Amino acid sequence: MNCWKVTIISLMLFLNVINVLGDEPAVTITLSWSLKQVFKVPESALYDPERDVIYVSNINGIPSAADGNGFISRVAPDGKILDLHWIEGLNAPKGMAIYRDTLYVADLNAIARIDLKQGRLIGKIDLKGKFLNDITVDENGTIYCSDNVADIIYIVKNGQPAVWLSGGNYNPNGLLTEKNQLVMLSSSNGTLNYIDYKNKSVRKVATIGGSLDGVVACDNNYLVSSFPGEIYLVSPDGRSKKILDTKTNKISSADIGYIPQKRLLLVPTFSDNSLMTYKIVR
Repeated sequence: MNCWKVTIISLMLFLNVINVLGDEPAVTITLSWSLKQVFKVPESALYDPERDVIYVSNINGIPSAADGNGFISRVAPDGKILDLHWIEGLNAPKGMAIYRDTLYVADLNAIARIDLKQGRLIGKIDLKGKFLNDITVDENGTIYCSDNVADIIYIVKNGQPAVWLSGGNYNPNGLLTEKNQLVMLSSSNGTLNYIDYKNKSVRKVATIGGSLDGVVACDNNYLVSSFPGEIYLVSPDGRSKKILDTKTNKISSADIGYIPQKRLLLVPTFSDNSLMTYKIVR
C-alpha cells in the first residue's frame, strides 16, 4: 500500500446527530478524507490560513522521551502530503500555535520556534517543563503552554517565560485564547474551564468526562476531543454532546484542529498513525 496515497472516502457517516444547542439546527459530522498509516504518532494538527497548509506534529517514539526523533509534516487541505519530514530534530512535539510568521511547538520541556518563511527551526524557549502538551497564542503574541504532568500553565510574554498558573489538580491540556479568558481542558477531571486573565480565577463551564485533549472554536461553541476516541460539541452555557466515537475501532483522537472556511475538523489519531478529517455541517 502506498502510504502517500490519500484515501478519499465518500461514505456519509451521520454519527449520532444531536441538537445540543436548543432550537438551533442539529450537527452532522461526515468523514471527508483520511491519510492512513502515514505519520509517526501524530499528536496535533493545525491549519495555517495564511499559507493554506496543515501542520502535523509527529512524536515518532515515546511521548516523554527527549530523543530528537520528532518532526513536523506539511499537508494540503485536500489531503496531499507536501512534506512529511518538513522540520526534524524535535523531541516529542505536541500542540502548536502560530503568531505572525512563527510556528510555536510544545516540545516536551521547551517551546520550539519555527520560522514559517524560511521553513527552519530557529530556536527554543526553555521552560524546564516535565510534559508540555498544548500551546496557544493571543492576538498580542503572548504564549500560554500547558504542562499536564507538572499541573502548570506557563506564559511567555515579550520573550520571557514564567509560571502563570500552578496547582489545583487540573492537569491542564488543551488551551484556547479568547478575548476575556483562556479556555482550559482538564485532563484529570474531564472539564472545560474558563480562566480569567486578570485574577486567574478558574470557572468550570462543562463536565464532559474522559481524558480531554484538544479544543477548537466552532461557530459560537467548542469542539473538544477526548483521547480514547471521542469528539464533543460543547456550548458556552455548559451543554455538551458526543458527536463522534471511534473507541470501538481503537482509534484515538488527540489534539484536534479546525479549518473554519471548509468546516473541516482535523483529527490526528496518535498510535493509529493517521490523520482523519470530518466535515461539520449544521
